[in-house]
Amino acid sequence: MKLGMQGISLALVAASLVITPVAAVAAKPDPSGIDKLKATADQTVTLKKEGATGLLGFVSTKGDLLPRVAADTKSEAAAKARAYLDEYASVFGAKAGQLDQSKVSTTPAGWTVEFEQAYQGVPVFGGVLKAHVDKSGDLTSVNGFAAPNLDLSTTPKWSKEKATAKALQLVKAKPAEAPVDSKIDTSGLEVVKADLNIYRMGAAQGVSGKSLLAWVIEVSNKSTVRETLVLDAATGKPVNRYSMIDNATDRELIEKHNTGDTTDDATVWRENDAFPGTLDKDQANEVATTGESYWLYKNTFGRDSYDGNGAKMVTVNNDPAISCPNANWNGETTNYCSGVTSDDVVAHEWGHAYTEYTSGLIYQWQPGALNEAYSDMWGNTVDFLNARENTTDDVDRTDGHCSSSTRGAIELTINSPADIAGGCPAAAANFGPVYPTSGVTSDIVVGQDDPADGSPTNGCGAFTNAADLAGKFVYVDRGVCSFATKVANANAAGAKGIVIGFLQGQPIGSISGNSSIYGATTDFATGQKIKSATSTVNITIKDASTSTKDDSVRWLMGEDSTAFGGAIRDMWNPTCYGDPGKVSDAEYHCDGATDSGGVHTNSGVINHHYALLVDGGSYNDVNVAGIGLDKAANLIWHAQTNYLTPTSGFPEFAQAMVSSCADLMGVTTLKKLTLGTSTPQAGGGETPGGEAVAPALEPITADDCASVAAANTATELTKEPAQCNFGPMLDPNTPALCGEGTNEVTTYTEDFEDGLAGWTQDAEAGVPGNDYPWEAASDVEDNATGVAFAPDPNEGSCGSATGDITSRNGLISPALTVPKGLSPRFSFDHSVLTEWGYDGGNVKVSVNGGEFKLVDQAAYAFNAPGGTMSADSGYMEGEPAWTGSDGNSFTGKWGTTIVKLDSVAAAGDTVQFRFDFGRDGCGGARGWAVDNVKVSYCTEKAVPEISATSPKRGKVEITVDGERATGEIVVKEHGIRVGRFTLKREEATFRALRGTHTYEVAYSGDRRNEAITDTVTVTVR
Repeated sequence: MKLGMQGISLALVAASLVITPVAAVAAKPDPSGIDKLKATADQTVTLKKEGATGLLGFVSTKGDLLPRVAADTKSEAAAKARAYLDEYASVFGAKAGQLDQSKVSTTPAGWTVEFEQAYQGVPVFGGVLKAHVDKSGDLTSVNGFAAPNLDLSTTPKWSKEKATAKALQLVKAKPAEAPVDSKIDTSGLEVVKADLNIYRMGAAQGVSGKSLLAWVIEVSNKSTVRETLVLDAATGKPVNRYSMIDNATDRELIEKHNTGDTTDDATVWRENDAFPGTLDKDQANEVATTGESYWLYKNTFGRDSYDGNGAKMVTVNNDPAISCPNANWNGETTNYCSGVTSDDVVAHEWGHAYTEYTSGLIYQWQPGALNEAYSDMWGNTVDFLNARENTTDDVDRTDGHCSSSTRGAIELTINSPADIAGGCPAAAANFGPVYPTSGVTSDIVVGQDDPADGSPTNGCGAFTNAADLAGKFVYVDRGVCSFATKVANANAAGAKGIVIGFLQGQPIGSISGNSSIYGATTDFATGQKIKSATSTVNITIKDASTSTKDDSVRWLMGEDSTAFGGAIRDMWNPTCYGDPGKVSDAEYHCDGATDSGGVHTNSGVINHHYALLVDGGSYNDVNVAGIGLDKAANLIWHAQTNYLTPTSGFPEFAQAMVSSCADLMGVTTLKKLTLGTSTPQAGGGETPGGEAVAPALEPITADDCASVAAANTATELTKEPAQCNFGPMLDPNTPALCGEGTNEVTTYTEDFEDGLAGWTQDAEAGVPGNDYPWEAASDVEDNATGVAFAPDPNEGSCGSATGDITSRNGLISPALTVPKGLSPRFSFDHSVLTEWGYDGGNVKVSVNGGEFKLVDQAAYAFNAPGGTMSADSGYMEGEPAWTGSDGNSFTGKWGTTIVKLDSVAAAGDTVQFRFDFGRDGCGGARGWAVDNVKVSYCTEKAVPEISATSPKRGKVEITVDGERATGEIVVKEHGIRVGRFTLKREEATFRALRGTHTYEVAYSGDRRNEAITDTVTVTVR
């Protein structure tokens, strides 16, 4: 199964990604349907919600969900699953008629029946439900994702031709995985496929979102770029993009010689050619591990190549298109840089291919982290099983320890001569052996080379004192030539290691390369000491860590790929490499704009889960009993091929593992992991891995399933990453406007209960009339009172001469006077739910009739704008703004923003505030609601409360309840002065006609009480 008729292609190390979320509201499960579902089953039913829809994503029982229907064969299992979903599709979010059976697979536990969702004949992107029938004919579970409440046109406003042209243009301009200074080769790009899909926003993140008609387009050059773009079929706007480059028998090896010239590209090895023949080490590694990967899946699980149909497995060596050091799967071939061909790396890349053709996990957020982790799990599994590149792979690791092979900070000490002895700044190179904690001690000699380039000590030419360097460290200056050239010259001279001195003023850092000698860098001052020494210089370089480390490379990833200079991840203790070992770790990656939402970083959680499950350990106050490699691998394979869907995250993986263990408990047909011995080649020699009868695996037990549950708990797979602060956009913890010992005085309020009276508007629009004025509204985000509302409708047609809605609408306050008291403030409540980056709001101010200018970010005391309007967003492009929705959720909870008025204008100045809402030419969410606008200041005096009663017929009594308030009040009605009255015991009385009156009462204040003005209403008898 391919996601939305699209493939997946992924990278071994991270790249960046930008996503455009759009809001919608999660649905609620139908309680009547759930009650009926529970009643139909013959045992207790377990239910779990799908995060992206709020509806059911998992239903299971230890008995039978549909006992009235028997299923003793594959076809009967399919019919039973069909009958169940005909009745209960709605609790998952689909209608029965929207689910088409796509596949029935035989598993060790029985059968898995897969259904794909379509709406009016259009596939739903990632819409997959899987029903599981055991060998007894019991329907034990149904899981997956379906897009609910579909009600939209399936006729695209953008044609396929127009959409594919735009997709191609976008990728040519900047591939999704390219950094700002990208050198990625985009030649040969073409649209591989373009399918009309129903696309549910937020599905990958596991949050609610709206459904829209979209073109799902794959663009690739079958080498450096493979990308999926999702374009809104109504507007052409990109709503998602992600790289599909998986950045490892019928085999073929192509050599590209690391040059852009394709004329000398050649197939250097095919199945049945002599092995190793004339292949170099990298080439032989690729052929060998490709075979081992094939036979692992074939012998153990019966799968014939990654597609299940015997597809040829093609590798490309020395691909110049890759940003080295790296490797990838691009949807057709696995591709490698020199020195990045260790067995775990090659098996990792082929793991991506198998994932693409089974679960189809998309390469974003937690699904992408799962995708990456599956490749690490299979990569290390092959590494453990084969007899190649094994040093201490079989030495168990200690709870909480890093490996001694983990490259970290180093210390460089000059031992002699005495006049320059002492510690020096240094950084380890990303190549060569890892410095031990005991240190490496050696004489260091300044390298001398041809001074034609102006410097005889930069190591850019062959060393003239090579005989003095053999077996010692060489020192050279940075500059003129590449680090690789310096290292190669040191290696050629037989040096034990190299230290490169950075230039004056340059901060030192690590350097990359591909060499077997030690490497380090130091600063300019240290270099000068070494060069000016009058006697032999002796140094010691050692690992700076004082923590105990394991002398084992078990669970390291890529440790034998020399170009990496050591491992790139540690599955046993991911934090040793800056990756999280559990969901709550500080290392958990929260940013959706980088690393595709943490696919390479957050994979550490799943990697750690696998390591604990295999070897056992104590972590996070949980003891996990190891179940061994064979059982753990059978479980993750069953989970991947039977339960995981393209949008599955960590909670779904946790449940998939629990369900897989229940499915396989007691099953006697499981097999041990088997690579086989070798495959003879007709041209001579044998390649590792071959056809073999896999031995039977002892049945999985209840104790094994307890270990699965313990590993789930230890790594916190079902927890939300609270440290990501996926909370409201606006902090709800509003501070008091005035500090202790002071009181707030309000000089202006507006609650919009009378609509927008007293406020004015202005507007700008690219197409005259295509704007959306502010309006009076109510019942916004659980606020039933009146509000001012700027609409952000999902309308418009970007770039259309008539349908483009690029516009700005401003709501302008009456003229307000900055009060003279302490800490004057302007505050308002608001709720934001807009199209992220393209639509949003901010506040501008006019002082004493001047032009409107943005309120400076420094003037905000609380809840300042936290976003920036994107390029091409229209009139507010590049401005700070409130834009998007609450974190990890498509809601816009209310919050209060406070502006320091004394940072905007001086006391007594007149100000007007303009609430600006801008939108681009198409698309939208809900809008921006504003309420309870207020101007206030602080005072050390008491702030009286003014009230009115009618104690006698024809009389009004005004009370100023303060700190023994004295002085006068001035009373007005409808702007007409009623009179001035002196307070006696905080009260004043005057005559009035019978009926209801609303008075404006201005109190003069005294030495204990603040002067205030308030409005009161009283009914006179």
